[in-house]
Amino acid sequence: MAPSASGQVVVLDDGGSTIKVGLAGQSDPARILPNATGKVKGGPQLLIGDDIDAQADISSLSIRRPIEKGYVVNWKAQAQIIDRACRGVLPHSTKGCSMLLTEPLFTLPAIQEARCQAVFETLGCQALLTLPAPLLALTQHCAEVPNLPASRAHCGVVVDAGFSFTHVVPIFDGKVMKSAVRRIDLGGKALTNYLTELVSYRSMDMREEAYLMEHIKNAISFVSTDLKADLVKAKTSSKLKVEYVLPDGLSLARGFVREPVPLAKGETRTEQVLVLNNERFLVPELIFSPSDIGLQQAGLPQMVADSVMATHPDLWPLLFSNVVVCGGLATCPDFQERLLKDLRPLVPDHIKVDVWKPKDPIAAAWQGGSRVGASAQFAHLAMTKADYEEDGIR
Repeated sequence: MAPSASGQVVVLDDGGSTIKVGLAGQSDPARILPNATGKVKGGPQLLIGDDIDAQADISSLSIRRPIEKGYVVNWKAQAQIIDRACRGVLPHSTKGCSMLLTEPLFTLPAIQEARCQAVFETLGCQALLTLPAPLLALTQHCAEVPNLPASRAHCGVVVDAGFSFTHVVPIFDGKVMKSAVRRIDLGGKALTNYLTELVSYRSMDMREEAYLMEHIKNAISFVSTDLKADLVKAKTSSKLKVEYVLPDGLSLARGFVREPVPLAKGETRTEQVLVLNNERFLVPELIFSPSDIGLQQAGLPQMVADSVMATHPDLWPLLFSNVVVCGGLATCPDFQERLLKDLRPLVPDHIKVDVWKPKDPIAAAWQGGSRVGASAQFAHLAMTKADYEEDGIR
C-alpha cells in the first residue's frame, strides 16, 4: 500500500459514548468528544459532537447516538461526527489522509460496506485500517509493561467494558481467538438506564434526562469489594450517602456531588437534590451479577474464566496472568480489585492470576492504535481506496 499524499495517519477510537481522535505517533488523543448528535429540547439547531458539551444546561438535551448495541447503525451521522472530531487535528479536512479506525468484533459485512463508503467516499480518505479495540488496548498494555512473559508473547485477556456491552477477548501472538470471545450484554448505557429506573422510582422522575444521568452515574458509582458489608453499611449508617445537586440552567450549569447537608428545623432546600446511597454500588454490581435484572448471563469473573478455558490449556498460565481491563467501566473505583477477588477462586490454584489496568483505560485502545498507525505495519495492513474500488471490502 502506498502512503497517502499527506503522509498523515489519523487514528480514531469510535466508541459508543465518546470518539477519540489524534495523529498516529502521538502519546494521547488530541480530542475526546461525545459520539452523538443532539438538540436542545424545543430548539431547531443540530448539535454535533463537542457542541453537546458546550451547552450550558445539559439537562435540556435530547441525544441521538449513531451506535446501537455496539455497532454503527447511522453512518451519515457517524461521518458528520468524525468530520467534526478531526477538525483541529488535521490542517484542512480528512480528504487525502489515511485512517486507522476501531471496529467491533463480528461486524456484519453490510456495516463494513457502509463504513467503507463513509470513509472513502464521504470523508475522502485514501487508506483505511480497521482493528478491534481490545487488540489495540493490549498493544498499549504490552508497551507499558513490556517485561511480562505474556507481553513478550503479545498475549492476554482483554475485558473491554464499554458503553454498549462488555467483551472478554483472549489474544495470543497478536491474534484474537474468536471462538473463545465472550460477551455480556451490559455496558455503561445499560447501567445508566438502571440508575435512572432506581432514581425515578425512589426519588425523582429522571427518565427524560439520560445524558445528565450518565454524568451522575460516572460521578457517584463504585464497585463493592464486599457486597454484604456495604449493604449493611448503607442501611445502618450514612457513610455511603451522597447528594447530587442538579443543574438549574440558570446559576448552576453543571451538577456536582457533595456530602449530605442536613436541614435546620423549618428550613427548605433552594436547589433540587438527588440523594444516593446503595445505588452507588448496586448499579455497577450488575456487571458481576447480570441475573439481578433478569439477564440470563454469567457475571464478568465467570465469563473471563469461561473464555480462557475455551482455549488450549497450555495458554492458560499466560492468559490468566495478563487480564487487562479497559473501557469506561474500568475507571469505576475498585473494578480491577473486585474482578481479581472473584476470578481467583475460579482458576486452578497453581495458575497465577493478575488483573491489570492501563494507565488510561479509556484511551488505551486509541494509544495502541497510535502505535500501529505510526509503524510500518500500517502500510502493510491498510486497504487503499483503489483496493476498495477494485475488490470491495476484505
